[in-house]
Amino acid sequence: MNIVMWATIIAALLLIPAVALVAWRMLAGPSSADRVIATDMLGLLGISLASLATAYTGYTAYLDIGVGVALISFLGAVAFASLLERGQLLPGTDRRAHQPDGEQ
Repeated sequence: MNIVMWATIIAALLLIPAVALVAWRMLAGPSSADRVIATDMLGLLGISLASLATAYTGYTAYLDIGVGVALISFLGAVAFASLLERGQLLPGTDRRAHQPDGEQ
C-alpha cells in the first residue's frame, strides 16, 4: 500500500467519531439552530467521505456525489438563513411556549 491509501484510511478513521458527534448534536440539540448547523456539518462530512472514497477507489463518480451533497447543503443553509431573517424561526425557542393557555 502506498502513502495515499494509508492517509485515506487514517482520515476515514478520524471522520467516524466526527460523524457520530455531529449526529448526536443533530438529535439532541437544544435549539433548531443547533440542529440546522449540525445538518450542514453532516453535509460537509459527507463531502469529505465522498472525496476519501474517490481517493481510495480511484472512481471519480464519488466526486459528483460530493458536488450534489454540497449544492443541497448550501440550499438548506440559505433557506434556514432566510427563515431567521424573516423572524419565522427563532433560535432557542419552543413553539409550544408561545401558545395561549388551553391550546396544545
